[in-house]
Amino acid sequence: MRHSDAWGLSMFIVWSGWGFLVAVFFVVGCFIGFPVGSMVSQDPDVAIAVAIIIGGLIAGLGSFFLARKIESGQGRAYIDEATQQRIVVKPHAGSLFFVPTRYWAYVAPVVAIALGALVMSSPSADPALTETLADPAVEMTPIDPAAPIPAATATSVN
Repeated sequence: MRHSDAWGLSMFIVWSGWGFLVAVFFVVGCFIGFPVGSMVSQDPDVAIAVAIIIGGLIAGLGSFFLARKIESGQGRAYIDEATQQRIVVKPHAGSLFFVPTRYWAYVAPVVAIALGALVMSSPSADPALTETLADPAVEMTPIDPAAPIPAATATSVN
């Protein structure tokens, strides 16, 4: 049994040609975005959103230049025997999830910005913390450093 089957999860990535590089560009962009996000905000949701957006922008930029470089090459000419027409086949940069690499230059930043906005607008992972911080009736008293620490008590349950 695979590890992913234990949780009922399966994941696959579909690509052709050089399309897998779009995912590589996104991961590299997120690794660049994590330190930038932590410099932008101390809020972890905002920091992760910034990292996702930077990852999407770098994936879009990388996809644009990759597709431009590969698809600018000379094509290969063929002659159709039936019609005697010349057909030129140009190199293709591949695809990721059936979307051609050249379109990821536009799709990746838009999806990353939408996902970043979703992460920033989602509630905090710990609802009790959010309620405590938002409730003005909760009093926070400072701890006296000179006060003795209470001893722990152990109880047995039969």
